[in-house]
Amino acid sequence: MESLDKPAIEGGKPIRSKPIMALPELTDEEIEEIVKVLRSGRWTMSVGTKIREFEEEFKKYLNVKHAIAVSNGTSALHLALRAAGIGPGDEVITTPFTFIATASTILHQNAIPIFADINIEDYNINPESIEERITDKTKAVIAVHLCGQPADIMDIRKICMERGLTLIEDCAQAIGAEYDGVKVGCIGDANAFSFYISKNITTGEGGMVTTNNDEIAEKVRLMRSHGETSRYHYNAIGYNYRMTEIQATIGILQLKRINELNNRRREIVKIYNDELGSCEAIKTPIEKRRVKHVWHIYNILLEIEKLRKSRDEIYEAIRRENVYVSVAYPTPLYMEPIFQEMIGHGRGCPWTCPYYNKKIAYKPGLCPNAEYVSERVLTLPTQPSLTDDEAIETAKAVKKVVKYYMKR
Repeated sequence: MESLDKPAIEGGKPIRSKPIMALPELTDEEIEEIVKVLRSGRWTMSVGTKIREFEEEFKKYLNVKHAIAVSNGTSALHLALRAAGIGPGDEVITTPFTFIATASTILHQNAIPIFADINIEDYNINPESIEERITDKTKAVIAVHLCGQPADIMDIRKICMERGLTLIEDCAQAIGAEYDGVKVGCIGDANAFSFYISKNITTGEGGMVTTNNDEIAEKVRLMRSHGETSRYHYNAIGYNYRMTEIQATIGILQLKRINELNNRRREIVKIYNDELGSCEAIKTPIEKRRVKHVWHIYNILLEIEKLRKSRDEIYEAIRRENVYVSVAYPTPLYMEPIFQEMIGHGRGCPWTCPYYNKKIAYKPGLCPNAEYVSERVLTLPTQPSLTDDEAIETAKAVKKVVKYYMKR
């Protein structure tokens, strides 16, 4: 094999001389509007109007009754659970193949995360596995729309309605995604969005709770600001989960560009599909029927049985080519120490809570599909600021490394 074909980690020449940094880019208009807010001194909800404007525009975009802006996606999930009445002794079913916030917010409510398995083809939670996990303690399901592709949300909704369960959509990675022409975030009882730096629209940090339920909306609004009913008067335990006017200003203008930004992600995905679609030992992601995928990230599966190196070793070799790849996610959540050691809040809570009065164990084999995917997944970026050349180079780096480490 020629030296140029050798991965950089083996002494070969890297695909790029400098690393790729795919960061969000603000338009001149966004920067100008931020400066206006900074100069006004009206940086908070109590004296500004941008947060309310962002909420109005967001609920119009989704065609949902209520949109409540908060500090980040984690606080959005936490408030959704709290407003839905989830508490000590309750079980909440969700996926183990997701970011920690989906499960840690359940723990914040002193409730018990119960993990259902995923579909291998789209990495989303499997409705049949949800049904298998329902007990007399189950109170809610959190369905994550992973990577920007909607879960089988109508099937999940049907299960929840038949069993009297609250449905919460985790839409952190799926702003603009649709199922049967309906945007995610208006199907569940309470739903959470994130505007983190990597998301399909960003405010740096930020989040939104959406719902068509008046009672849930009222509770979320109350709890995002210390449970304060009027100046220095409180009737509930609340939090400082408020968004700033600066964040909302960015959000208003980012939302106007949502179609442009999501279309750019699709263009990057087409490049990856063209470059990697026929590559041996790589399984590229699909877009399922009935959905509109917004491609927050591009997760491929490595056929590690055909390779001489593990996924983690392949990942390190690709990074040495000066392209940006990551692993979302390297283990099912239940294999992390927080669940294996049942750390929680300390003293065994929430698992030893007297309201629960059950014993569970998070053992290997609990969700075999999630374990299979976690061992093989590799994540390519789809940030709109990525150029065509950078996307091509990223794909070429993946191909170069995978081809070199194929079993002969």
